[in-house]
Amino acid sequence: MKTMNVFVFLSLVILAVCCTKDPFMNQTDQQSDQENSLKSALPHLKIAVMSDIHFLDPTLLTNGAATGAAFQTYLNYDPKLIQFSGPILSEALAEIVAAKPDLLLIPGDLTKDGEKVSHETMAILLKQVSDLGIKVFVIPGNHDINNPEAVAYNGNDATPVPSISADDFANIYSGFGYQDAISRDVNSLSYICEPFNKVWILGIDDCKYYMNGSLATVSGLIKEGTMNWIQDRLAEAKKKNITVFAMMHHGIVEHYSGQQTLDPGYVTDNWQMKADALIDAGLRVMFTGHYHANDITMRTKGNNALFDIETGSLVTPPSPFRIISMDPNNMNIDTKHITTIAVPFPPGLDFVTYSNLFISGHLDGIFTYMLTNNPYNVPLATATTIAPLFRNAFMAHYAGDEHITPEEKAKDDYAGLLSPQLGIILHNLWTDLSPADNQYTIDMRKKLK
Repeated sequence: MKTMNVFVFLSLVILAVCCTKDPFMNQTDQQSDQENSLKSALPHLKIAVMSDIHFLDPTLLTNGAATGAAFQTYLNYDPKLIQFSGPILSEALAEIVAAKPDLLLIPGDLTKDGEKVSHETMAILLKQVSDLGIKVFVIPGNHDINNPEAVAYNGNDATPVPSISADDFANIYSGFGYQDAISRDVNSLSYICEPFNKVWILGIDDCKYYMNGSLATVSGLIKEGTMNWIQDRLAEAKKKNITVFAMMHHGIVEHYSGQQTLDPGYVTDNWQMKADALIDAGLRVMFTGHYHANDITMRTKGNNALFDIETGSLVTPPSPFRIISMDPNNMNIDTKHITTIAVPFPPGLDFVTYSNLFISGHLDGIFTYMLTNNPYNVPLATATTIAPLFRNAFMAHYAGDEHITPEEKAKDDYAGLLSPQLGIILHNLWTDLSPADNQYTIDMRKKLK
């Protein structure tokens, strides 16, 4: 299960995801080494990106299980819109198809916890998209393979169900990167495809499913052999003037200051060294997921930069996906949000209102519990006042383009008086690292100043 160690010495469960199903079938710059990989004019392409879908096949949530004891216990520790993952996915796919992209990229966590039946249904839904002429590419996330937490919920109970192996993943999703790969890494499920002339999709598998025990491993690592393979392929791309778009599950750079210290496991291990190596190899863009935040950050080295375009989770408000338009010089990034799904809600509630209330309530409970226990031991009355500050900060980070109001900052300053560490965490979450997150244009040829 996805957890967050937001406070040093303090473990905090964060938003992951999953839910039920409404089948989609029923809905209609410089002359640097880095620039050398982009010498030829960039193609006119439209790319859709959605991440951390955490789809749960509806056959795994039966007999009132959505309100049953086992499922509710799961949500209390790992809150996400599990029971709506199917309808959310269905709506996202319908809107993506309507946008008519050339490519759809999915940077991992396709399923709730790697259930075999969820993967098999997901592959069917993605084939419906690819049959319409949209080229789909996937890579695994930390939830997808060898997951010991794969379960079915029936009434008040949860029982284990089969997960899948790495080989199973490549077979189930053979039509979405693996079957047509022009190169495969022998050390991982990484691959390269050439969907269009002079355009490569580099799917990087940095997940540690080979280390799973009684729980799935959250953190990621690009293995040394995989990194050598990547660098060789990028050198080839540079020589042949091929444009490369990469994706992997974990972040390749931090998305707020001190993220890897405050919340380890969400940026890939040794990220500074790996990011610098990729910059030196000429990579400009990496699409990521994992943290459920819609955020763009960049790492620079000399006059070169690597942009980490992280797309938030479909099952974490505000349920974003991205539509990216390429022209000969620019990458124009636009963020869309799922605002309605084919599910009835109680009077006075719609999907957006319900989602925000659901996440807010669960986060308030989690933060209150954490604050009242070691090492902080904040009195309950104080904790119930401070917990919403952390909830607001995290939800702002998930949405992207964070901007704190003077009133909110005054409250955060008060929390900082109780504990400087709490104040630092709040400050870092609210401080949006450059560039903008939801709408942004990358000049793919402009030299950094």
